[in-house]
Amino acid sequence: AKDVELDSRGIKFRVKDTPFNLSLLARFNIYNVLAVICLGLSFGIELETMKMALEKAKGIPGRMELINEGQPFTIIVDYAHTPAALEKVYQTMKSLKFKVQGSRLICVLGAAGGGRDKWKRPALGKIAAKYCQYIILTAEDPYDEKPMKIINDIAEGIKKFQIPDSRFQIPKYEKIPDRREAIKKALELARSNDTVVITGKGCEPWMMVGNKKIPWDDREVVRETLKQLNI
Repeated sequence: AKDVELDSRGIKFRVKDTPFNLSLLARFNIYNVLAVICLGLSFGIELETMKMALEKAKGIPGRMELINEGQPFTIIVDYAHTPAALEKVYQTMKSLKFKVQGSRLICVLGAAGGGRDKWKRPALGKIAAKYCQYIILTAEDPYDEKPMKIINDIAEGIKKFQIPDSRFQIPKYEKIPDRREAIKKALELARSNDTVVITGKGCEPWMMVGNKKIPWDDREVVRETLKQLNI
């Protein structure tokens, strides 16, 4: 891929003499598209034909999904729930060209309960501290654990983050176990040119609380809250 451009609307690049302009976010999607192109070429498909097909792709629900309801800031919902995936999401949002001086990354995150992967909780907190200017810790899928116990485990990673430069400070963070209220707080905090990133659930249609599946969709909660706040 040559002449790569990334912004909040998608990705642009050129393969040989063929330009691609796709409504997919993030650098990693360029690699995904290149893999598709390589496969197509191996079957003798012309680049121009692949260009027409790929430019119709709208992405996968809940994966770097842009919620655009006319608000003056950017909202991204993503399924990232591992340290590696979370870092990729934050790296992408930090590098996009629409980021301007003074803009902030406001991050809503949690971690699964039920004893699952407890090691990753402080790791997620450390990554959030590295990239986010404001962090709201909340419930994700608590199962049979107390949400505040999970949240406190993540917070330990934030508190232990080593500042690489004396000009920087540990980001502000707060704990709001109610996920709907956490999303609401993030949207209330957001100013023009800020980015709100809500991770962990993507397009999952429920939240696991105890042994119950509670109907849930981060994307719909965002849209409902924007209407409620008249943003």
